[in-house]
Amino acid sequence: MYNLSFKKIWAVTKTEYVKWICNGRMFLVLILCVFINECVIQPLIQRSERMDSPINILEPFLAVGNSGIIVLILPLVYLALIADFPRVDGNTILMLPRVGKGNWFLGQLLFAVCSFHTFLLFVLGVSIVMSGNHFFVYNGWSLVVTDYEIRFPKEAGSFASDLLQKNLYNQMPPYKAALLTYLFLGAYMMLLVLIMLLFQIRKKKIFGFCISGALITFGAAFCAIHAEIKWLFPMAHSLTWVHFSDYYRKQVMPIWVSTVYFSVLSVLLILACMAALKGMNFDTIQEVD
Repeated sequence: MYNLSFKKIWAVTKTEYVKWICNGRMFLVLILCVFINECVIQPLIQRSERMDSPINILEPFLAVGNSGIIVLILPLVYLALIADFPRVDGNTILMLPRVGKGNWFLGQLLFAVCSFHTFLLFVLGVSIVMSGNHFFVYNGWSLVVTDYEIRFPKEAGSFASDLLQKNLYNQMPPYKAALLTYLFLGAYMMLLVLIMLLFQIRKKKIFGFCISGALITFGAAFCAIHAEIKWLFPMAHSLTWVHFSDYYRKQVMPIWVSTVYFSVLSVLLILACMAALKGMNFDTIQEVD
């Protein structure tokens, strides 16, 4: 049995979080901001100004978390940010025997939760701030989203018109859509972290990174071509709008199935990590790949 201590667990979490925040890879979030602004915010603002009507405060975030190429970028950027997770250096080697395997592992799990919440809250905040004064706060979709193609039919099918799908705004109010988008994206990122953690414990970190990258890439590809095999990958389950048809209330894939999908995979990965943890040698943890 592990001698668990919340103080030690929190110490591991804080150490890992500080390393993560101070990592040079964080410059990628600046590139992500530029991408979000150019591909989401500006098209929405232009449509808002053209219609002389504001957008909902959450619509930019919903566009980022549910539209084509952009939702591919989010997990890829996050994966790049956690590429060396869990980071092991000289200080870590000295800390591990003091905190113990159980506390170290739980500290890594708590860090994983903190990291994806930080990332998603940053994306949410950036989406709102970049929208300037073009938004309103209400649990209802804007005319910019629902009526733009009616007003400007020649622009139907353009990239901007695909930012928010009928499958989403015809099926639920924006607050619920934002909550599901946030939770499913968070669950998706948690899976990526758990895969990285499992293969680090087994001293195969690069292999874990490649598997995570493949899950993202193939999941996005199968979603793009609307292949049924997409439901084997977390990408499809993280996209709220993919669960619905354009108009009918009947779900193509029930939300509860995706909830079970993420829950079962997370539990299995945690159990696999715990099994691998028993054989982890502190003296050789740096010998990865």
